[in-house]
Amino acid sequence: MLKENRMKRKLKNGDVVIGTWILGIRTPYITKMIANAGFDYVQIDMEHSGMSIETVADLCFTASLSGLVPIVRPSGKAPYLVSRPLDCGALGLLIPHVDEPEEAEAIVRWAKYPPLGERGAMLQGLPAGFEKRDCKEFVHTTNEETFISVQIESKKGIKNIDSILSVEGVDAAVIGRGDMALDLGFPGQELHPKVIECVEILIDACQRHGKIPCMLMPDMETAAYWIKKGIRHVTFGSEFTILMQTYQKAASDLRSVIKDVMGK
Repeated sequence: MLKENRMKRKLKNGDVVIGTWILGIRTPYITKMIANAGFDYVQIDMEHSGMSIETVADLCFTASLSGLVPIVRPSGKAPYLVSRPLDCGALGLLIPHVDEPEEAEAIVRWAKYPPLGERGAMLQGLPAGFEKRDCKEFVHTTNEETFISVQIESKKGIKNIDSILSVEGVDAAVIGRGDMALDLGFPGQELHPKVIECVEILIDACQRHGKIPCMLMPDMETAAYWIKKGIRHVTFGSEFTILMQTYQKAASDLRSVIKDVMGK
């Protein structure tokens, strides 16, 4: 949709932005709830979920209407996997498993309109906000507002981090700590020193190249630590983890109240 990417504006102004994941709850109500909670953006997952492109379109539409920036993680790296979420209203992409600069260059090419790329123009319906648009203005504005983040998830990706972040059109990068731990030979050990070292390498590289370092945070203590280290795009949990934690606490607190009142 032809909308200002307010998250991108905040980042350009030096602010820290906050968001969360949608991993599987497919009702558009969830994006409105996340927006009303005060988040800047939502990341919608197609890589590890059963989300269809129709569902993604609904979530992107309601997110944008609610003032929430929708970012989609596609299921892979191919022209139509990159362009279709954008045609369905995404204002940003999080591309998984980027290992080489050539892959980053291809992603930018597929995501941007000429002269920056080769994405085909769609000036009707959702991309243009259901309004008649001047093609030249639409293409320029959409290229400016589209946010592209790459996920570094392997030793190869870390080795090539400087050349990947040198690609014009890449705005941000994040270490996929789960897959990085697997690739390094430490499955399930996202806090292994070697994985943490990769995060620090990424932050340093982002600062050298003027890119935004991103990270998924499991708790507030971790968030505080890494924001001090330079992380500026802060993703906290998902609708699954936040709802489960809230429901578990409510159930536990209610049982404590019943025990106090009933004496058993």
